[in-house]
Amino acid sequence: MELLPPDDPWAAYARTVVVIVRPDATNLVVEAAPPGQTGVWPWPADDAVHILTAWDPGDARPGEEENRANQEALEADLRDRDAHALWDAVGVDPVSGHREEGVAVSGLALDEVLDLGARYGQDAVFEWTPPAWAVVACRGDRRSDFGWAATPA
Repeated sequence: MELLPPDDPWAAYARTVVVIVRPDATNLVVEAAPPGQTGVWPWPADDAVHILTAWDPGDARPGEEENRANQEALEADLRDRDAHALWDAVGVDPVSGHREEGVAVSGLALDEVLDLGARYGQDAVFEWTPPAWAVVACRGDRRSDFGWAATPA
């Protein structure tokens, strides 16, 4: 299933598979599906879940040690806010194998998440809601909405 043309710079985002690690529940594997196709919402509330990272900002590829330090700083920033929950997350592009560690968070407004993503040099974040899995630009107004599938890991 091809969600965006391969020459679209966001094609890698569209095909990224995200594993959300839930310590007290089964981990979830989430991926884009055709628009309108969704699964059973796995959370107790309908609040959006945002997935963001501080790894590999823009064109930079700073290495594992610096990426982990940046990620720890991002997670500290998130803990200082009114987030309802934070879960570890890992995104992998199944075509290139590119992998980034990140975090899934609920209880924050999209604008706040986008500001944090931009502060950490990210191009986009994922926004997961009951009706859609979206890739949202941290700067500018690009947004690509898809359906979603979530399976236990």
